[in-house]
Amino acid sequence: MKFYGELLVFVLLFITNLRVFFVHHVRRDPLVVLAPFTFIVAIFQILAWGIDVFTVLGLLIALFVLLSNFHAIFRYMERLYVDHYSALMKVWAVFTIMISAIALAGTIYFAPVEQNSRNIGVAEKITHYKGSFRSGFEKAGAFDTKSMTLYEFGPDESRESEGAVTLAEARNLIILLTPDKRGDTEHYKPYLQELAARGITICSADFFADDGAWLHSFADKKILRRTAMVIQSRLNLQAFEAQREYYSYNVSQEYAVLIPMLRERYGADKKVLLISDFMADIAADDFTKKNPELVAGVLKLSSINMYKSAGYGCIEQTDPLLALSMGLSRDSSRATPKLLADKTLEAINDIK
Repeated sequence: MKFYGELLVFVLLFITNLRVFFVHHVRRDPLVVLAPFTFIVAIFQILAWGIDVFTVLGLLIALFVLLSNFHAIFRYMERLYVDHYSALMKVWAVFTIMISAIALAGTIYFAPVEQNSRNIGVAEKITHYKGSFRSGFEKAGAFDTKSMTLYEFGPDESRESEGAVTLAEARNLIILLTPDKRGDTEHYKPYLQELAARGITICSADFFADDGAWLHSFADKKILRRTAMVIQSRLNLQAFEAQREYYSYNVSQEYAVLIPMLRERYGADKKVLLISDFMADIAADDFTKKNPELVAGVLKLSSINMYKSAGYGCIEQTDPLLALSMGLSRDSSRATPKLLADKTLEAINDIK
C-alpha cells in the first residue's frame, strides 16, 4: 500500500504542474485544488508508513507546489478567472514536473516485491494495543494511541496448506520473531508469509511505548525510529553494534510482555521458539537461561551466512533502495525469505 500511495502523490504532482500549460482562455482553474490535496496525502503517507527517502521527497515537492500555487488557490476560492500563467510560473512548473517525473520513475524502479497473503493461502491478523511496560498493555480502541502491534501469520484454515505435515509437527510450539528495529515487522513480512505458506504460524510485534526508548530522542517516534536507526548503523556500524547490551535490556522488556500473552492465547503448555535478528540475540540467550522451561530453542537469523541483510530484514523485497546501498539488488524470486524459512523449518525439526 505504501508504494501505491507514493505513486498517487507523484502522479498528482505531475498533473498539478502540467495544468498551467493548458490554460488558453479565460476560465476558472479547478485543478489547482490538487495542490493542497496532494500535500495532505503526502502527510498521511508519512503518518502511515514513516519517514524515508520517497515519503520525504513527496512531502517536500508537494509543499513547494502548494506554496507556488497559493495565489492560484486564492483566486479559485474567490471565484476569479485565469486567462494565463506567467512565464516564471511555467518555468517553475517545468522544474517541478521534471523532479516529480524523476521521483515517480525512482518509485517505480525501486518498487517493493509484494505478495498478497490471500493469494498464497496465508491468513494475516493484526492486533493493536495501548499501554506501557510499566502499566501493562490492553487492546486499543479505534481512537486510542497504539503503543504495541501484534502480528500473527499462519496458514489460511479455509484453504488446504501444502505444509500441513510441518504444521502438525509444530503444534506444540509458539514461534516468535523479534525483529531488529532497523526493520520492524514490515520488513520481515516476506519471510513471515513464506513460513505461513508452508503451514507454520508465527508471531511478531512492534513496540512504541513511551518507556521503551531506544534512541532517547524525538527519533523514537514511530514515523522516525526505523529510518533513524538505519542511518545510525550505516554511518557508524561499530558504534551501533557496541550497544548490544542496551538493546538486550529493551528486548527483555518485550519478552516479558509477549511470551505470557502468547502462552495465554495459544496454550500455557506450549514452549516458545525464539527467532532473533542481531538486536535480540543476547536477550534471547538470557531469557532462555533464566526460563529454560519456557523456551524450546533459539534461532539467530544473523548467524545465517547467506543472509546478507542481517539486522535489516528482507530489504531485497521491501526496500530495494536500501538494498542497493548495501550492494544488494531487488529480488523478485524471494530468495532470502525462502532461505530464512528453510532454516526455520530445520530448527523446528531439530526441536522435534
